[in-house]
Amino acid sequence: MDQSFERILLLFFTYAVIGWLWETVYCSIKAKKFVYRGFLVGPYCPIYGFGVLAVLYFIEPYQNNLLFLYVFSAVTVTILEYITSYVLEKLFHTTWWDYKDVPLNLNGRIALPVSLFWGIGCVFIVKVIQPLVSQMVDDLISHFGLVLPLLIIVIMLADLCYSVVSMAGFRQKLTSLAEEVEERRTEALDKMTETRELVGHELEQFKANRENWLNQVKQSTELKAHFDKLNFNQKRMLRSFSNLNVPSIKNFKDLKEVQKKVKR
Repeated sequence: MDQSFERILLLFFTYAVIGWLWETVYCSIKAKKFVYRGFLVGPYCPIYGFGVLAVLYFIEPYQNNLLFLYVFSAVTVTILEYITSYVLEKLFHTTWWDYKDVPLNLNGRIALPVSLFWGIGCVFIVKVIQPLVSQMVDDLISHFGLVLPLLIIVIMLADLCYSVVSMAGFRQKLTSLAEEVEERRTEALDKMTETRELVGHELEQFKANRENWLNQVKQSTELKAHFDKLNFNQKRMLRSFSNLNVPSIKNFKDLKEVQKKVKR
């Protein structure tokens, strides 16, 4: 396979976009609303670009053996997924996905059923998608040469810098939000305790008070002010990643629940 810089870069970008489309469509259908996926702002997920490139180039000599292609594709992409999850967590102290509810998972970062799916997806890409993408990439190179790949690099590097800077301040803002939410939660629990001392239906009162608390919170000008300080990418992270978690913030689940209620 041609290993020119232009071809590698365009293949990487194409599959990063395809991966973003897949995740966005799948997660949107699952959530029954539009979900804009990806760590970066642009419509691309680099992990898919790296994953497919690894399959296309490292396993190229064995691509005619379907069993070998399937197994090594699944293993390669799974290793990449684990490394990506680990690095992102160590860099930003945040987890973006969690497979702990999926059978046969490893530290919630990877899971056997997911890995088996990656294998199927890679076989489909190599045998069906790649011939079409390859032709498209050849056409782009013939028309634009190095200009388009260099433009893509500039755009993605700018996006990466913006996203990293955005995430650097994300935890600090979330900590402030969590403190405000904790104050509201404490007030609600105090009221709930008083109510439970007067009324015997404890479970019903607990549910009612929690719902009342959430309804009161969404009217909180203090919380609205905190949420308004989040930029577009930070708000998108909270909305689009259902399994997003910041382990250092104990009441992060409450924070996400409140975020759904507060009008921004």
